Amino acid sequence: MKSAALIVISLMFLEGCSVYRSDGRNQFETAAPSKINGASLVAPSSSSSEIYTLTGCKNQSRLETWFNDEFPRVNYELVVMENDLEIWRTTRPGTVEVKAIQRSDKNVQACSYEFSSLAVWDLYKEQFVRELENNLMISE
Repeated sequence: MKSAALIVISLMFLEGCSVYRSDGRNQFETAAPSKINGASLVAPSSSSSEIYTLTGCKNQSRLETWFNDEFPRVNYELVVMENDLEIWRTTRPGTVEVKAIQRSDKNVQACSYEFSSLAVWDLYKEQFVRELENNLMISE
């Protein structure tokens, strides 16, 4: 009986202090829709042609592939490494150059892409990598 009375008193106290009945909560709910519409946390959906530009593609010879594997450029960092795909990006400030190397049984193809800034690269990096992993890279 004592514990039941304690529970009832606790519930009455919590009901009186409820966040859902406060004036602050009501003000938040009224102002929230306009703030959410003004600043979205999700990146706007854009086609890949607006996000980056393809600057060129070429098939690499075996010697060139070996040389690039053994002596990677100093100003590039490895972003993704899989069996058939490598993605490298520049570490220089300014525009971000991304080099994607796709390997197949027949040849090795290297394509260069350019992003306008590091912020754009950071925002669309995951989408770009997914597109390349889904074999949307220009081939042969």
